[in-house]
Amino acid sequence: MKEQYMWVGFVPLVVGFIASLFILPRMKIYSTSGMFFHDKADIDMKKDSSVVELGGLAMLPILLFAICICLGIPKLLGEDIVSAAKVERSGLRIMQVIAGSAIMFMIGLKNDVHGTSTRAKFLTLLIAACMFPFSMLRVTDLQGVFGIDELSLWVSGIVTVMLVMYITEAIALLDDVDGLGAGLAAIMAGIFFCMSFAFDFLLGTLVSAALLGVVLPYTIMKRFFPKWKKTIIGNAGSYTIGYVLSYLTLSLIQQSGKTMPDGMLMIVMGVVMVPMLDILRVIHKRVREGRAMLVPDRNQLQHRFIRMGVKPAMTPFFITFLFIFFAGLNTVWVMSKFDLSMLAVVDLLLWMLIQTSITYLIHRREEKIHRKEWNMEYGREVWEANPPIAVIKRKQKNFGTMGIPKSVILANETDFIPDGMNSVERNIKRLIDMIISAVMLVLMSPLFLLSYVLIKLDDGGPAIYSQERLGRFGRPFRIYKFRSMRMDAEKAGPALSHAGGEDDPRLTKVGKFLRLHHLDELPQLWNVFCGDMAFIGYRPERKFYIDQIMEHDPRYAFLYQIRPGVTSYATLYNGYTDTMEKMLRRLNYDLYYLEHRSFWFDFRILWLTFISIIFGKKF
Repeated sequence: MKEQYMWVGFVPLVVGFIASLFILPRMKIYSTSGMFFHDKADIDMKKDSSVVELGGLAMLPILLFAICICLGIPKLLGEDIVSAAKVERSGLRIMQVIAGSAIMFMIGLKNDVHGTSTRAKFLTLLIAACMFPFSMLRVTDLQGVFGIDELSLWVSGIVTVMLVMYITEAIALLDDVDGLGAGLAAIMAGIFFCMSFAFDFLLGTLVSAALLGVVLPYTIMKRFFPKWKKTIIGNAGSYTIGYVLSYLTLSLIQQSGKTMPDGMLMIVMGVVMVPMLDILRVIHKRVREGRAMLVPDRNQLQHRFIRMGVKPAMTPFFITFLFIFFAGLNTVWVMSKFDLSMLAVVDLLLWMLIQTSITYLIHRREEKIHRKEWNMEYGREVWEANPPIAVIKRKQKNFGTMGIPKSVILANETDFIPDGMNSVERNIKRLIDMIISAVMLVLMSPLFLLSYVLIKLDDGGPAIYSQERLGRFGRPFRIYKFRSMRMDAEKAGPALSHAGGEDDPRLTKVGKFLRLHHLDELPQLWNVFCGDMAFIGYRPERKFYIDQIMEHDPRYAFLYQIRPGVTSYATLYNGYTDTMEKMLRRLNYDLYYLEHRSFWFDFRILWLTFISIIFGKKF
C-alpha cells in the first residue's frame, strides 16, 4: 500500500468493531435444544442453564459485512493501489473465503442447535478445506525446512488441506465458556494484521482487520462484563473464525519471498503452532483412549492449565504468553537468518518440555488433593481414633507365611501400617526411578518398535493398551501395556488378565509370546518416568476389583501411601491373582512390603524378579 492509502487497512477494523458492538448485545439467543452447551435435565425442568450461544449467529454476517464493504475502497481510491491482475485474483480468493466460511457456518450452526455426527463435521471441514488448493492458494514449498523446498501439486494440496483442517478445528476446540477461542483468534488476527500491513499485503490487511474488529468486542465484553461470562461463540462462530485464520495463514506463507522475507513460513507457524500442536495431542489422547476425535472433552490446553492450579480467569494470559513467546522466537530466529530446520526442532522440543512440565505439575497437584482426601478417610489419625475392627474381621485362614508374621497373615493386626521409608528415602527412590526409566526408554526403543510392528502385523489393532488404575492416594491414572489380547477380550465385562492361564483363548499369537517373556509390561517404563508408578511397589488394580477387596479387608487403603510398582514382593511369591482368595493373600504381602520396605528390600525384589524372568518362572 502506498503511504497515503495506509489508512485503508483500518476501515474494516473500525467497521467490524462498531458492527459487533451494536449487533452482539442484541443477539443473546438461548438455544434450548443444544446438545453440548446445555444440561438436558435443566432443559426438561425449564431451568435456565445460563449459557448463551450468540457468536455463531452473529460473527459470520458481521465479518462478511466488514470485508465486503471494503472491497470497493481500493478501486474508488485509484487503480495505482493494486494492479488489475491483483484485483482479479483477490476477488477469486475473497469469494472462496466467503463460500468456505458459509459452509463451515452451516455445519457449525446445525451442531450448536441440534447436534451433528463426527463424520458429518469431518467431511464438511474436508470439503471446505479443499477449496483452498482449488483456488490455487496452497503451501507450494517448505522454504528449505528439513531440506524440502518446492512441493509437488498433490503433496502441496494434501499439506494445505491438513493445515486448514488443523487450524479450523483447533479454534473450535479452544472455544469454551472462558472465551479462549475468540481471545486467541483476536491475538492471531492482530499479529496477522501487523504482518500484512508491514509487508504491503492489501487483501490480508483488510481480512485480518475485519476479523480483529469482529472478535475484539466479544473478547472485551467477555473479560470485563459479568453478564457475558457464560456466553460462547459456538461451533458456527469458531468454525468461521478458524477458516478465515486458515486463509490468512496460507496467504502470508504464499507471499514469502515476494512481498515478504524468506522464512515467513516459520514466522506464521510460530503464530499458529500452539493450537495446532495442542489439537494433535488432544486427538492422539482421544484415539488412544478409544473416544471420538471431534467430541469435546476436558483435555484441551486451557483445561490442563486449570488442572495445574491456574485460576480460570488467568488461563487466557498463560496461553497468550505461549502465543507471543513462540511467535517472537520464530520472528527473531528468521530475521537473524538462522537455520530454519533447527528452528523447527527447537519449537518441537520446547513444546514437549512445556507439556511435560504441565503434566508433572498436574500430577503433583492432583496427588496433593487425593492425599488430603486419603488422610481424611484413611489416614493414621482416623485409623487410630476409630479402628474398624468389626469391618476388618474376616475368615481366619493361614495362607502360608513366606517370612511374614502369622498375625499379619491372619489379619488380626488392626493398627495403622505406615510406610517403611522416610520422606528423604522416598525422594531418592523417585529420583532413581526417573533416571533409570529414562535411560531404559532410550536403550530399549528398538525393542519397543519391534513389538509395536509385530502386534500391528498380527491383527492390525492398536499396539498399546491402556486402562485406568488407582495409584498413590487413590489418584486414577492410565497404565500402559503392549496389547496381548484380542480387541473384544472384555466384551462380557471386566476380567482378570490371567484368568484364562497360558492357554487363554483371548491371547493373540504375538501377545502370548510377549506375556510369556513379560515384554508386554515394557510401556510401563513411561508410567515410571511420569511418576504414576515405581519399579518396586504393589501391583495397581482397577477400582472394580479394589472395591471387592476392601469389602473383605479395608486395609488395602494403606497401600495408597506409596506408588504402585511394575513388580512387587507379592508377585514373586503369590504370582498373578485370579481369585479373591489370592487377592487377599497378595494384599498381606503388599502390606508387609509397605511396612518393611527399604532400598535393600527393593534391590532384593528387583534381583529376584530379574532371575525369575531369566529362568522363565511363571508369575
